[in-house]
Order: sequence, then C-alpha cells, then structure tokens
Amino acid sequence: MDMYDAGVTNWRPQPRTVIEEARLASGLGQAELAAVAGTSQPTLSAYERGKKSPGLAVAERIVNAAGWNIALQPRVSFTEHPAPPGFRFPFTVPDRLWRLEAPACFRTIKFFDLIDDDNDRFWWDLSTRADRKLIYERLLTYGSEATLVLYLDGALLIDLWNEMEVPEPMRTHWAAVVEATLHPPTAADSEQYRRDEDTRRTALDVVKHADR
Repeated sequence: MDMYDAGVTNWRPQPRTVIEEARLASGLGQAELAAVAGTSQPTLSAYERGKKSPGLAVAERIVNAAGWNIALQPRVSFTEHPAPPGFRFPFTVPDRLWRLEAPACFRTIKFFDLIDDDNDRFWWDLSTRADRKLIYERLLTYGSEATLVLYLDGALLIDLWNEMEVPEPMRTHWAAVVEATLHPPTAADSEQYRRDEDTRRTALDVVKHADR
C-alpha cells in the first residue's frame, strides 16, 4: 500500500507494559514514580522492561500512583478479507469498536495524500471533522490492524458514519460492526435467553415427564 509510515506529532516510543504506559502518560520519570509507589527505580525499570513480573496488587499500586486505574477492556479480534474486485489490497474489519483516549484521537498525523488536487498535503488534523472523515474513509477501505488501532475511535466513527463514503463490500462489513455497537444485546435480553434455555424441554424430556 502506498501509505506513508505513521508519523505523529509528539511521537514517543511504544510502551512495553501497562506500568510504563501509565508512567509515560503521567509525565513521570522512573525515579519519581518509584518513590510515590513505594518501590525502587531498578525494580520499576525491571517491571517496565518485562524482566520481572509484578503481582496484580503491586501492578495496581504502581499504576494508581501514576494516576491511572487498571481496568478490563474487551479484546478486539480482526479479520482480514481478500481484496475485492477492483482493489489491490485486502481490507481488515474488527469484531467490535474501541475508544481512544484523548488527546490521541484528536492528534495531527502524517498520512498519504487524500485529495487529488492537493499533491503536497500529508499532515491531517483528527480534531477537524473534515480531515477525520477523509482519514476514516481511507482507514475503513485500506487500513491494516495496526493503523486502525492507532487512529480510529469508535464513538467518532459512529458520529461520522452516515456522512462517510466507504465502498462495498467494506461498508457492509463495517456497518455490521457499527450496528452491533449501537444496538448491543441488553442484560435483560441475555437473562431472558438464559431462562429460556433453562426451561426449554426437549421431546425426550416430555416423554420422561409423562412416564412418571
């Protein structure tokens, strides 16, 4: 794909662990966070580099000290579909949408040119609706798992969905994901389904009941 390498403003190395991610997001140095969290800088460094594995309670204490919480998030699975007729590249669709933390979802990014009559523009501002629409349209059509996770925010996608021009069959696949996000099964529906399963009787159950 003729896509430029993802260059972003305020770039920083990809964190290796949740502890390092929390520290970087808080703007703390290792020594600062270690002091607040009640551990040593060498131990914290080992945790961040994956050389030592903290228990859940320790990891939670360190992340909390950085001003963050450890939370459960649904795991997203991606399916790569073969390139449809007329397209050179496959396209990738997730099984669910996710959220990006601000300001990541509103940053300025370096992307390939999206406007035919403007051959010198490669920087796009995701805080601007028009720019975000162009980026999201291209992501849904050509984006890989890595670029989708880096740039796409589920709520902002849904906000733009009815305005977006996405070709088939990509639009149909993505429409299913959007619809599932807008209208998920409720807890009441799930509980009713469980009750129905518990009380449903097969023909053999009925025969056994009649023989008693």
